[in-house]
Amino acid sequence: MATEIRVLKNIDDTVFYPKTHLIAVEGLEAATTTTSGLMTANDKTKLAGIEANAEKNNVTASDIANWNKKQDAILVSENGTNFRITVTNTGEVKATRVE
Repeated sequence: MATEIRVLKNIDDTVFYPKTHLIAVEGLEAATTTTSGLMTANDKTKLAGIEANAEKNNVTASDIANWNKKQDAILVSENGTNFRITVTNTGEVKATRVE
């Protein structure tokens, strides 16, 4: 597949290239914790507070083990009674009332 190249031209057909690089944008400075720039000062403060290699939600091996455990399926009947649903090794479905 060929890449289509498009050029920008002035009214007099002079080709020009827009300033698109960060350094080329006049007046756009890097943000600090007190001065907005490429981002707001508030966002810069948030980023500065994140530890290196931090993860949003640290998941422990214990958490993963709990998630992978057999979980009870409890369904509610029309009258509001709770039932634990299980399936035997032979495929039989059983409902046991949960008190």
